[in-house]
Amino acid sequence: MERHSLKNLADRRWLPGVGLAALIAASALHAAEKSPAAVSVPETATVSETVPASETVPVPDAAPPDPAAIEHLRETGVTVKRVGVIGHDLRFWRVTDADGRQAFIATTREGFVIRGQVYSPDGSLTLDTEGSTPLYRSEPERRAHGLARLTGAPLQAETDFTWRRPNKPGVADISRTDTPRTVWDQLGHATVIEEGKAGAPLVYCFFDPYCPYCHQQWKVLRKKVSAGTLQVRWVPVAVLTASQANLGVVGGLLADPRPETLSAWMRSRRVRPDTSEATQRALGLNMALFQALKVPQVPASIYKDPTGRVIRKAGVADL
Repeated sequence: MERHSLKNLADRRWLPGVGLAALIAASALHAAEKSPAAVSVPETATVSETVPASETVPVPDAAPPDPAAIEHLRETGVTVKRVGVIGHDLRFWRVTDADGRQAFIATTREGFVIRGQVYSPDGSLTLDTEGSTPLYRSEPERRAHGLARLTGAPLQAETDFTWRRPNKPGVADISRTDTPRTVWDQLGHATVIEEGKAGAPLVYCFFDPYCPYCHQQWKVLRKKVSAGTLQVRWVPVAVLTASQANLGVVGGLLADPRPETLSAWMRSRRVRPDTSEATQRALGLNMALFQALKVPQVPASIYKDPTGRVIRKAGVADL
């Protein structure tokens, strides 16, 4: 089974983070809400003109030293550059590795590191270190991507909290959580490749085009799809390094979501690459749903059993 660590998803700028959201409702962010989301400030300030010694001139404070976490990151070989400041104290940084990949983080005055979303007091999205657009400068965009329970917008998987039901100590029964039902209710917003007979039992299958086990899953379901006993909606995502380095492939599947397109890729790895803004948005939503599903690998399937209970499975399965 193809396993991956979700923390690696931060290596790509297009990834929207729905799982790790930091709600910082501080008054310092209120000022940022009414101005551009980020304001770069000079690292040092000087007084350039001469004044009489009898006058007191306030000298601007030098910028505080970089947090220890930032210095430690630099010691690992990545380049970390401050991009700007939100409000008075929240600094955010661009991290670049040796391959030119970029990620974003934020730090507080005390040096805590934030990865995920930061919201203003009214719920508008101020900063999203995991998103395809880390900073939205227009108020309508910030509210549209904000925390729906504060902005009053309709609830969707990517704008709501990530809900979980606490289990009893020592019990790890994920089937008792609300996650599968929540994701199922939002799957109508995904861009999918649909095949099989309408009205047959329906399954959604998240897959990465470069995952060999996903190819195996596609082959396993050929007989049931051809017989009309199963309807499959394939949800393209990019979680493996190969897909993240070749987004045009998953973009091509999203741009032309037909069974023939999927078959050409699965059988001979042929697809017309597409990196348009529309396919990036579609991929972003599919990734948000995949992260909300909280499974450790692809392929990942979600469907309803005969009683109507939503089931999720990870790995190759004969559904």
